[in-house]
Amino acid sequence: MENSADLQNHLTNKLLQQGALAVGYTKIRQQEPVMVIGFPFSDQWILNHPFYITKRFEEEVWTSWKLLRDIAQVLRSEGYSADIKTPLSLFGDFRPLAIAAGLGNWGKNGLVTNPNYGSKLLFAAIFTNAPLQGSVAENLGLINESCDNCSLCIDACPAKAFQDNRFHKIRCFPKALRGCSECLQVCRGRVQLH
Repeated sequence: MENSADLQNHLTNKLLQQGALAVGYTKIRQQEPVMVIGFPFSDQWILNHPFYITKRFEEEVWTSWKLLRDIAQVLRSEGYSADIKTPLSLFGDFRPLAIAAGLGNWGKNGLVTNPNYGSKLLFAAIFTNAPLQGSVAENLGLINESCDNCSLCIDACPAKAFQDNRFHKIRCFPKALRGCSECLQVCRGRVQLH
């Protein structure tokens, strides 16, 4: 590639053309570039249908892994390192990276709420030493604008896990293990809220 902006545009376009829904860039430790990629998460994968969810989730992770592998090969062919982290990697929490990369903000449900996709994104990342520029993340760490006048996730929670302006993970966890995703399913993002 001629320059780092060309490389970044090429990577972003390739990801979006091949199935990623959102792509953002940030840095960890203020120096190591990270590409954060949002892939679709479907509310039809929920554990009420364990065989279907396992198969569908496996297909989506495999598809995203192949795309991440292709992007890593592009980076390596340009002489840069590329370390892939998928939703199944033992990396940790992708949510702060997604927010720092401008892919959304904290929703009332504790998930990243993207303006176009609500909370229905799975995140992956590629850590690299390529000279990529960080995305502009406005209102970093604040509640998403679409959440201001919305309480769909709070109202939909069968475990009442959002009482007293707190998230009670002890209430949420048993329901989540049985496949509850009501807060995720009702989250629609800014574009669809009027």
